[in-house]
Amino acid sequence: MRRLRLGLLVMLLAVLLWPATVVQAKATAAQPAAIQKIAKRDMKAAHGRWSVKVTRLGQRPLAVTTGNQRVRGQRSASTIKVFVMLTIFKRAQQHKLKLTAATKTDLKRMIHNSDNAATNRLIHKLGGFKRVNQTMKHYGFTHSHLRRYMLDPRALAKGHDNYTSVADLTQFLGKTYRHQLLGKTYDNRMLTLLRHCRNHSKLPKLVKHATVFNKTGEYPAKGVQNDASLFRTKHGVYTIVVMAQQGNQAQQYRGMNRLGRDVVNYLNGHQG
Repeated sequence: MRRLRLGLLVMLLAVLLWPATVVQAKATAAQPAAIQKIAKRDMKAAHGRWSVKVTRLGQRPLAVTTGNQRVRGQRSASTIKVFVMLTIFKRAQQHKLKLTAATKTDLKRMIHNSDNAATNRLIHKLGGFKRVNQTMKHYGFTHSHLRRYMLDPRALAKGHDNYTSVADLTQFLGKTYRHQLLGKTYDNRMLTLLRHCRNHSKLPKLVKHATVFNKTGEYPAKGVQNDASLFRTKHGVYTIVVMAQQGNQAQQYRGMNRLGRDVVNYLNGHQG
């Protein structure tokens, strides 16, 4: 009799909860389409080529990729610097590179201020492009390639440029935040550097009440404007990565400002 009562209670709860479960499932299924709609609306006026990836971390993960052309590798501009940072810390973790005061200063200059001379010194310290490329390949950043130093017009004239993708940058942000790249100690050091990036003129500009971890990239002569941002709010943790090229700079900025605000606001209000 006791088992029968327990069985009836379970069945009753299932019947009562089923409609709410169905409604929640439908709401969650609608979120990717809603985010795609936001991205296409906000970035429409940017013209040129653009791609966006949005994720929500945590117990209700979400991943949405969209763009106005096939999403693949694009000119990285200064976003490639996050992989230089990763390689420096990886070598330090392996006790193959010493984090001197000068190296720490260059890391801050590279991430906080996007200093190109500091970046080139760090690449030289690593022995050139090869080690950075090996690190990116090791961690599965398949669209990311370092093929020139910063501010090297001769390399550009020969067709050599640096590339990454919204997928690779999103993966970098998410894994760093979850301590899945170098572990808690070094991943936190990378997050601290990203938290003090001084360029919040794109995705973070209109976002309120969020801690921001980001790295931008721009090359106006090629119409390139990029931003890879992780937002931590009281409602959740989200990544938004946008890459745009061959577009109008003012419209790119305006679209990215709106995209950051609108996606964060949407995700804050739709938790699953």
